[in-house]
Amino acid sequence: MTDKPPVEVAFALALLDQEGVGRVTAHRLLERFPTHQTLLAYPHEQVLLRLKGAPHAERTVRRLFDREAFGEALQKTGNELKSLAERHIRVIAKGHPHWPAGVTDLERPNRPVVLYAFGSTEALTRTSVAFHARPPVQGETFEAAQILARKLIGEGIPVACGAQTGFDVVMHKLCSAAGAPCVMVAWSGLARVDNQMRPSVAAAVKAGGVLISPFPTTHGPFDHDDAERVLLQTAIAGPNVFFAPREHTPEAHALEWALNANRPVFGVDGGDAEDVLHLPERVHALKRPVDHDWVVAAAQPDSVT
Repeated sequence: MTDKPPVEVAFALALLDQEGVGRVTAHRLLERFPTHQTLLAYPHEQVLLRLKGAPHAERTVRRLFDREAFGEALQKTGNELKSLAERHIRVIAKGHPHWPAGVTDLERPNRPVVLYAFGSTEALTRTSVAFHARPPVQGETFEAAQILARKLIGEGIPVACGAQTGFDVVMHKLCSAAGAPCVMVAWSGLARVDNQMRPSVAAAVKAGGVLISPFPTTHGPFDHDDAERVLLQTAIAGPNVFFAPREHTPEAHALEWALNANRPVFGVDGGDAEDVLHLPERVHALKRPVDHDWVVAAAQPDSVT
């Protein structure tokens, strides 16, 4: 049996552009039919069976088998991909050699169909350590994050963080100053990243890092999308470190997800600050710089966690 071909990005984008087709429907189709030609090789009834129970399944399948109409949709997304490439933005999907394996652990509604990337997507193939912090971050906690970041950089382990002002900028600067790759996850489309962030992002990309987003380039920013950003950042990394996570935040949800997914999870306690989450027993508390060796060990390919 031969392996399935990688997901055809133009096909994936064209699917998402169809009325009534969201991530769940797109994933159900792409898991079986990664290219449009693959889909057309099957009878209409088998494709429809794949979408059993999905809203407007019959209408969706009719469109997919309309070679002329869907061909125009593919042409449109093909032109879009060319335009993005001219701006040095790549779009990757499952099956691409740089697709981060951890994304597949997310449930279909939370799992991106494609990722938009600016920079070296090769950084996504390395085991990174995700840093989670929601401003304001207190002085001791912030210092602990910087000490750990320098430790990881020295060990050649990428840091995965967000792309917002404050905490994330410091992580970008630490990585770019050391010429170390950094994986940055945006909470909006890449064209909508805050202008204040662009210098630190550009420097991190120049140092071999990559900025990624699960959203189309002109999407957002919207506050509710930050929860998806945090969850994606959690999934693409190996170990995750939460710095003084607070209750009822995207970080608290991501911490629970990481534990349920059996990821190595570490935390820095925020002390008595208001609404700080009490770290569950399964979270390894980092109390001293020497404890940072645990994070390094968890990020090693041959480590047992």
